Amino acid sequence: MKFYFEKIVNLIAEADDREKIKVNETILMLSMLGPMLLMAAVISGIIGTYWQERLIMVVIATSSLFFCGLFMMILIRLEQDTRLKTHFMSIALLLGLLVTFVAYYERITIIFWMIILIMIIMSNTMIQRTLFYYMIVGGVVFFPVSLLYYPIASIQIDDAFNLTLVAVLLCIIVASVVTNRIYQQILVKKSAIYADTVSQKEDINQLYEDVFAHHQQLKAQNDLLLFYNTEFEANQERLEFLAYTDTLTGMPNRKMILEQIDLMIDLNKENPHHFALVFIDLDNFKKINDSMGHGAGDLLLQQLTTRLRNAMDDKDLLGRLGGDELAILIRRQISNEKIFVDTQKLQNLLGNPFRLDDKSVIITASFGIAIWPVDASTSSDLLKAADTAMYKAKATGKNCIQFYRKEMRSEVLYKMELENQMIEAFEKEMFFVEYQPIVDVADQKKASFEALLRWEAPGRGLVSPAEFIPMAEEIGFIGELGEWVLRQACAKIKEVRERYDIDIHIAVNISAVQMKRPDFLAGVKAVFRETGTPPERLTFEITESVFIGNMEQAIDTIRDLKKFGVMISLDDFGTGYSSLSYLLQLPIDVLKIDRSFIALLQKEDKNNRIVGSIIEMVHGLGIQVVAEGVEEILQLDFLKDKHCDWIQGYLMSRPLGDAALAEYLLQHEDEK
Repeated sequence: MKFYFEKIVNLIAEADDREKIKVNETILMLSMLGPMLLMAAVISGIIGTYWQERLIMVVIATSSLFFCGLFMMILIRLEQDTRLKTHFMSIALLLGLLVTFVAYYERITIIFWMIILIMIIMSNTMIQRTLFYYMIVGGVVFFPVSLLYYPIASIQIDDAFNLTLVAVLLCIIVASVVTNRIYQQILVKKSAIYADTVSQKEDINQLYEDVFAHHQQLKAQNDLLLFYNTEFEANQERLEFLAYTDTLTGMPNRKMILEQIDLMIDLNKENPHHFALVFIDLDNFKKINDSMGHGAGDLLLQQLTTRLRNAMDDKDLLGRLGGDELAILIRRQISNEKIFVDTQKLQNLLGNPFRLDDKSVIITASFGIAIWPVDASTSSDLLKAADTAMYKAKATGKNCIQFYRKEMRSEVLYKMELENQMIEAFEKEMFFVEYQPIVDVADQKKASFEALLRWEAPGRGLVSPAEFIPMAEEIGFIGELGEWVLRQACAKIKEVRERYDIDIHIAVNISAVQMKRPDFLAGVKAVFRETGTPPERLTFEITESVFIGNMEQAIDTIRDLKKFGVMISLDDFGTGYSSLSYLLQLPIDVLKIDRSFIALLQKEDKNNRIVGSIIEMVHGLGIQVVAEGVEEILQLDFLKDKHCDWIQGYLMSRPLGDAALAEYLLQHEDEK
């Protein structure tokens, strides 16, 4: 206990600001007064019993002193504001004194005043004088009260004692105020001296630290110079390696390929010998990244470059230009035929499956070949020529090889110009929608409609959807176009309902690229919500390509659409890789037989049997059938005989603009 008090007193003496002193003074007073009140509670119980005071008064006095003392001991541990603690401490002390005074006033009047005076003297040196004020107020309040009790007290106290008591109290108050002011002035001077000493000490320490840091810095710089001298050559080699090497595959990068081409050009300036650059771009590589993750894509590139490198001639150079683009610099003096044969071997080599995350993946690539100096005179132009030939290979169906021809550049420029015009046309609202009827075979007055996107480009006329839709998919613009067509179809359903009081059903084509976007479902629901169109008035036409890559995810998306109320139609059936048994897995409502089958109806018996079998088996699965591309009466008669549900084609109607659609609806409404 002694050590504890000494520690607190030392903290007060060493403190350099008022707040620290206030905190420690409060803790010191609580540490002193708490035990004192607990001891007073024990003494109260003993002397109250000894004096044979009334039991109720003894219990009240003893309990009050005990709980006040216990409260102070608890206050020491509480995380409260120091000023608030001081108020609680003063109230508790004053309460304990008051209860004791009331209980034993006949016996301890003089002792009570001695305690009051002692507490005033103790508290007058505290910076936070809350306790001092409480004791003064308590003394002032208790004094007149005690005068009322003195006449009946067993211990008689005369007026001289009372006057003396008042005088002593006033003297102590005055002395306390003066002492406290002097104490605070001493504290201010002490704090200033202490702050100045601390500041000087900090300056000296800072100076020492600066000198030491400067010394350490010089030593570190000297060590660094020695380190740089020993490591410079190794770092230089490493930097050159990083500058010319692809970090993922370990193959030469674009910079090294171009420099090697420049070197080949310099070596062949005097006696030009042909050499070739093969530009390789993986087909549908983005689908690997989207469906299996970028880690799988990186692993595929590593395996693919290793396979190509092992199959190439040692004189040739394989490098990665970036992303899924590779290049082979053929430095040998060989004919174009030999270049084609070697490239074809590499193309066939890619047909063997790659193992990615316990899955077999087959990847194809498009190859573009440019010859120096026939196709270009510089490294950058040679790379552009090979790149142009590669794009031509992609445009002709991918997974093929193309040599560069000069007319290819104009084709690429045409494609780039068309892409820019397409985006501009969308911004200027130059696209429009036509609606082709899909007629009920049993009742040709009943029809739904397919929304067909059209674009008439200035100076070009109508651009075929077969041309601009794949282009929109390639540049990632199909999502905007698809959503726009859906909004137009919803608006048309609402317009026909409000203007003609007719409920129509419209089918909208959904691109595989559009459907695989993560925000596809949310976007569709937002369009229905904003336009107020019932989902059951729409059919989404999809192709088999939506199931490539992740069939489970595509089926889940289709089921979500069906739950929402949209019908699903499988378009262009028979042109992809699906079979009739494959339809068991697909939650579709309608199947559209591709026009290539319909065109041969009544011309080839084999084709007739195929179409008839499709209709019969699809009906067995509870799916309706639409025959598209119907242009002849004989085709219609055959489809009627086979109980086809719906027909679509020029025989029934061409695609209709807004005015023609309104006329068609009114005409068929009158015929009903």
